[in-house]
Amino acid sequence: MYSLQHPQMDERFLGSESTVEEVIKLLENLRKPKEEDEEDTPEKEPNSMTVTEDNFIITEKKKSSAAPTVSTEPKETYSKGKSKPRTFTPVDRKKDRFPFMRQVEMDLDQRSKARLERERVAQNFRKLGNAEYRRGNYETAMHMYTEAIENIRDSHILYINRALCFIKSGKFKRGIVDCDFVLNKLDEKNLRAWMYRAMAYKGLNDDSNFENCVKYARKFNSKQMEFIDDFLEKLK
Repeated sequence: MYSLQHPQMDERFLGSESTVEEVIKLLENLRKPKEEDEEDTPEKEPNSMTVTEDNFIITEKKKSSAAPTVSTEPKETYSKGKSKPRTFTPVDRKKDRFPFMRQVEMDLDQRSKARLERERVAQNFRKLGNAEYRRGNYETAMHMYTEAIENIRDSHILYINRALCFIKSGKFKRGIVDCDFVLNKLDEKNLRAWMYRAMAYKGLNDDSNFENCVKYARKFNSKQMEFIDDFLEKLK
């Protein structure tokens, strides 16, 4: 029969390891392989997205103290290969104006000198025409006046003198044309133009237009009645 003995009096536990020590050894045996595996495993590179004490950097966002500028000019785009058109400031226009005005003045001066030269040539032809007219060479005189008109086209004296040469030569209609040019383009009140025109219509036996020319000659030249009467008396 097995006899019960108080545990404190049982000496069998002295020959065996304590249960607590067995548990500790078991835990150590379980832990040791795990630590060896960890030693054999290379360290993982820190994830670039992982924040550590080494890669954690604090940056400060700076605020600009300057107020934002807003452009009031329209934004323009230019295609490739095309340059932006040049814009001229008032200063540029002012600088460009001086050469332009200087050129205009030079042109005016040149035209003025050319005009004086043409007038000199026309005056010489007119003198030659007057001389031929006094000799009764109406055709030659008419040619001289034509040469003068080629140089100066706005002289009523040249047209009137040539008209008188046409009339003296019996070319009444051509004489009327020259008189009409003076009255329509140069001087509508010209007394000699009206009287030579009346003379041409008298040569054409056109009494209606003859009287009409006399009427306008008196209307526009009321102070020349004596000259008009003398001229009409000679036509009779």
